[in-house]
Amino acid sequence: MKIAIVAAEITPSAKVGGLADVIGSLPGALKRAGAEPVVIVPGYAPLMSQIDSREVGTAMRVNLAGERHDFEVFRAQDARGVPLFLIDHPGFFGRSGIYGEGGIDYADNLRRFVFFGKAATAAIAEFVQPDIVNAHDWHSAVVPIVMRGDASLRDRFRQTTAAFTIHNMAFQGIFDAVEFPLLGIDPALLSIDVLEFYGRMNLMKGALALSDGSSTVSPTYAHEVASEAGLGFGLEGVIRRMGDRFVGILNGADYEEWNPATDTLIASTYGAQNPSGKQNCARMLRSMLELPQNQDRPIIGIVSRMTPQKGFDLLRDALDDLMRLDFQLVMLANGEPVFEQFFTAAIGRYPDQLRVITDFDNVMAHRIQAGSDAFLMPSRFEPCGLTQMYALKYGTAPIVRATGGLRDTIEEFDPAAGTGNGFVLHEYRVDTLIAAVQRMMSTFANKEAWHRLMQNCFAADFSWDRAARSYLEWFARLHTERKAA
Repeated sequence: MKIAIVAAEITPSAKVGGLADVIGSLPGALKRAGAEPVVIVPGYAPLMSQIDSREVGTAMRVNLAGERHDFEVFRAQDARGVPLFLIDHPGFFGRSGIYGEGGIDYADNLRRFVFFGKAATAAIAEFVQPDIVNAHDWHSAVVPIVMRGDASLRDRFRQTTAAFTIHNMAFQGIFDAVEFPLLGIDPALLSIDVLEFYGRMNLMKGALALSDGSSTVSPTYAHEVASEAGLGFGLEGVIRRMGDRFVGILNGADYEEWNPATDTLIASTYGAQNPSGKQNCARMLRSMLELPQNQDRPIIGIVSRMTPQKGFDLLRDALDDLMRLDFQLVMLANGEPVFEQFFTAAIGRYPDQLRVITDFDNVMAHRIQAGSDAFLMPSRFEPCGLTQMYALKYGTAPIVRATGGLRDTIEEFDPAAGTGNGFVLHEYRVDTLIAAVQRMMSTFANKEAWHRLMQNCFAADFSWDRAARSYLEWFARLHTERKAA
């Protein structure tokens, strides 16, 4: 099975969030499972400068409402030998940011990603000819839209299955309908059944309507976006009408990068058979951050974006009560200025308990996972989440809200039965957050129970190989149905 994967991000050189981690790991897992994946991404300046690439084909061109845009396609390979096709357009992608700079989106993001979708589709038709095209999130939504809606491309993809994967329903690519001509497709598709959305144009909706099938990144999130008011952000009915053409496939964790037994970025390697190295990691973390050394006081880690979605309004409201529980909180997080300012200022009130690092640092992310005893993710909603999976591998007990992929991966620890791998709050409230942390503190004080919990964390397996098998089964079903039709 030949699969073309299209996305706006890829780790490590073009990363904003979890999408980049998925695109950095899923293709390699598909290749190990016997498929032939290729990845198509924008030729951002860091990718073009860091990857030893060679030009393939000749210069190509797409039109955006009468504007001609020339581009070149370069081919490279990722670390796992998966072919990469880079869409090189310096005017759109030769910038310092992916979506914007200084917390502000680029004003021409619609044009950038309509261009990318059309250019990627043309490159796929010319150089790949796959069985499956799998586009990810709204930045790539134009790919299935033009595969089915552009008369000049439709016949070339008649035998090709279009699959669309959503990583976060909160970002749908909604723009003024006056921009519809940029797509260069049949005007009839600006309809309530395809792209029209409350008088505007919704690229995610169009991709859902025109793909052979769509997925999202966890089974629970798939249920939530179809059934819970607000979590589908206006597309709940569209998803419900898709029936079994919309599925949830849980993301995986990259255990080649996130594995304490082989991690070269942490103070000591360790694992289920030799967990004592984790204490060295905790000592190093405290030393680096100038926190008091006290192994009887647990460290709770956070690696996240500072947004309400990630629960930072809840954490802000609970902070003073939480700090009275006498643990140390280490945060690697940035995002909305109001949260950055609040938590940075709070260090002055809790100098022996709180540290906040607002500049993202991958090395520090590894050291927080290894040095922390627990890992906090009180998300309002969470399509999948990857950092709780990393935490499990590092023997770091997650404290999460029961939503999306957090519900699918974390089970409340039962000290009597010795089952479960973390602590779960069900209601998005200050008191339930505090209660979950209190349960963690009580378990931490019981060394036998904590050892059992750590072993349960180590034993969890959310590898990408498991996820890749699910993707291939889904692709095969869609492809069989398309050929039959």
